[in-house]
Amino acid sequence: MLEKRFVIVGGKGGVGRTVVSVALATLLARRGRRVLLAHARSKQRIARLLGCERRFEIDEEMRKVEENLWAVNMTPEASLREKGLMVLRFKAVYRAVLENRLVRYFLRAVPALNEYAMLGKVWYHTTELGPDKRPRFDTVIFDGPAMGHLITMLRIPQVIVETVPDGPLASDAREVLGLLRDPVRTGLWVVTLAEEMPAKEAIELCAAARSDLGITPDRLVVNALYPEEADPRHAARLDALAGAPLDGELAALCASARTLGARRAINDRYLAQLARQVPLARVELPHLFVPELTRAEVDELAAIIERTLAG
Repeated sequence: MLEKRFVIVGGKGGVGRTVVSVALATLLARRGRRVLLAHARSKQRIARLLGCERRFEIDEEMRKVEENLWAVNMTPEASLREKGLMVLRFKAVYRAVLENRLVRYFLRAVPALNEYAMLGKVWYHTTELGPDKRPRFDTVIFDGPAMGHLITMLRIPQVIVETVPDGPLASDAREVLGLLRDPVRTGLWVVTLAEEMPAKEAIELCAAARSDLGITPDRLVVNALYPEEADPRHAARLDALAGAPLDGELAALCASARTLGARRAINDRYLAQLARQVPLARVELPHLFVPELTRAEVDELAAIIERTLAG
């Protein structure tokens, strides 16, 4: 799993895809692999998660974050511009062609061009060579958009292959499709919460990946799990206190404990459902009770992922 060339991280919006992507990239980079972490228009403050917010933000320019780790927050416009410069070679030619008002109007009308531009960029970086003619990156991690958007994006190469005449566009699409469908080089990490809607969409994403996209799901990451009850007797004591007169602080503490227990019960119900319907190796990550996630929490999650994979 840790030697894949291309890892796609997908799931419902709000389940923590970006945090999991950053933790996985951190783990791989610190194991010596050269990693590119490519986000698709992420709205999170990625620099805070990577611990580089005092030096720079993670934007459309690829930046080296630490040894073996680079990051970019892609936009369709920047991806199209980069592809245009690669094809047309010279900035003057690029400006004359792709910055022409009529050409830009035409390009905006091309269905799914923005999505394919970003997918094409991450594919290119899986093939990119360095000055020594070795792959520039050992692994590219793609923090994709939310589930529905991701499925649409990953279908585009097949549509191009089936509908576009032979030429550079169709040739590239075949290469992208070959990468996506190669389980040796590519894997899909599906991130979810152990709750009703995220679990439902995780099940749907795994099914769509196999049946419609030909992509192999590798791991199910269940994020933000509430802690298990360490001692079953605690629940009985809380129940006994429920009707007793309590002072304000103790009442608030008991209410919080009952809420945590209820949340964990929900988690357990959907963990069981996911075990039945998604037969994948699973990574379970805890809910971290902090005001906001920083590099320290990412390192903690990366260590849990490493232990889980090693086990």
